[in-house]
Amino acid sequence: MKAMTIAAAAAALLLGAGAAQAGDLTVHLTGTHAGGGKVFTTLYSRDTFFKPGALHAVVDPASGEVTVVFHDVPPGDYAFMAFHDENGDGQMGRSPVGMPTEGWGMTNAEQLMGPPTFDLLKFSVAAGGSTISVPLHYSSGQ
Repeated sequence: MKAMTIAAAAAALLLGAGAAQAGDLTVHLTGTHAGGGKVFTTLYSRDTFFKPGALHAVVDPASGEVTVVFHDVPPGDYAFMAFHDENGDGQMGRSPVGMPTEGWGMTNAEQLMGPPTFDLLKFSVAAGGSTISVPLHYSSGQ
């Protein structure tokens, strides 16, 4: 199992106040494929959703489960996304119709019926921290 951590100071600065109640957010990415490339992860607050200021971590892929830990995350609502850049080009591969061709995952992905929104993807981090699991999905033939 691989783990990646984000500096506490960066989390406090980027995600806002509340450091006294802040805790670790542990994300277990399940169903990952071992192999080339990297797994790129992003933790968004409502204010940073698809904007600068979100927290990022990059981890090596491992078969089964990859763990990412974000330190000193203030309690509140967040959204999480990840993708496995298997070919190492730094971006999510897509088919001609826009479907992902590389592994991907996000909170509440089972509810996705169009473009992701913060309200659809959001989950709560409790005071003192939380742990979540997010499965990575791969297209057939991977």
